[in-house]
Amino acid sequence: MNIICSDQTIGWIGASPAGPQDQRNRATRLRRTGAFLESKPRTGCFTCYPRSRAKNHGRACPLRCRDVELSFDDVGSGPCVVLIHGHPFDRSLWQPQVEVLATEFRVVAPDLRGFGASPVTPHLVTLRGYAEDVEELLTRLGIERAAAVGLSMGGLVVMDLATTHPERWWALGLVTTTVEPVTPQERAVRRERADLLERDGMHVLIDYMHTGLYGPLAAPEVRSRVDTMMARAPVAGAAAALRGRAERPDYRPRLRELDIPTFVCTGSEDPWSNEAVTAEIIDHLRRPELLVVEGAGHLPNLEAGDVFTPSLIEFLARHAPR
Repeated sequence: MNIICSDQTIGWIGASPAGPQDQRNRATRLRRTGAFLESKPRTGCFTCYPRSRAKNHGRACPLRCRDVELSFDDVGSGPCVVLIHGHPFDRSLWQPQVEVLATEFRVVAPDLRGFGASPVTPHLVTLRGYAEDVEELLTRLGIERAAAVGLSMGGLVVMDLATTHPERWWALGLVTTTVEPVTPQERAVRRERADLLERDGMHVLIDYMHTGLYGPLAAPEVRSRVDTMMARAPVAGAAAALRGRAERPDYRPRLRELDIPTFVCTGSEDPWSNEAVTAEIIDHLRRPELLVVEGAGHLPNLEAGDVFTPSLIEFLARHAPR
């Protein structure tokens, strides 16, 4: 196992070996390379145009994925990286990473069905359902292989993608997620919370998220931005995801079979993806690389972007297809 480490506690770190200032300088240099400016952003929510028309307009052709029309961002060029948001968020969760990653990679960031600008499928959406939407999106965009990075529930979607079609992925990112199988108690709690959410509104879920979402590094503007993001999530979409997560499979046996480099990240103050939960992820991977961000909670990409983003870029750059 490769461990990104900058102190004497193996795997549990506050910065990468380069140090925070060098990371910020690297991110600034990446923004100034011009690659992002040379590649027009492509944004879609699906109708049916020929692929050639999409190329001429410099944006992703709106393409129907199965029975929904996913909204997505598609920016940059090079090896593809897919960023999958968690619950109850949307693709704007990844906005800081999209801007920097697009200097070196083609970045696709979808709104999962039921979130952001994508249509809602009520009652229940399984993790396989979310994964099939992503697979279809990439197929319609002509992308054969990619790296998949997911946060929280997005990490579960990444596991489903990788264990179902491992040949499609050259690298994985599992951020503040879990491989623990669902227990009968958790299944009952998620179903009950979904019912309450539909009855009483999003504040039910937001109040719960506030019990562990933010670490001490979370700036007021980050908290405000994320609270706003959660508040605008469709109730039916958030409830459908809760019920789907209550039915999640045990990915552990198939994860052990994967020979794919995997970036594993959590925050030291994340009560859900804590040290024990993250250690279990590591134990079920052949090629993990661990980053634990000191002082961050469940959203290290927003709470400590100056540590998270350069570390992710460095990992992807080392493993990208040549």
